[in-house]
Amino acid sequence: MQSITSDRPDDASQQKSMKLTDAKDGQSLEIVEVDGDSASIQALRFGIDSGSRITVQKNISGGPVIVSKNQLEIAIGREIAAAITVVLKDR
Repeated sequence: MQSITSDRPDDASQQKSMKLTDAKDGQSLEIVEVDGDSASIQALRFGIDSGSRITVQKNISGGPVIVSKNQLEIAIGREIAAAITVVLKDR
């Protein structure tokens, strides 16, 4: 019996990942990983962890990345944003 597979990635680990600092305004994303204990603790304070879905409201060059999760807007500092790995998601 043959197995049928799709060419479309269904799992976040199969999609091309990037750092949150590389995301563009308006992109819907899923958090894949937060690197480092300090960044993980800060992200958890914002309610962001692996599997969380966010939308980039504004990526300010050299400044914070402003994201929304549910109905909350959060400004994430550049250092923490650089520790957050994300993948694109459909809205």
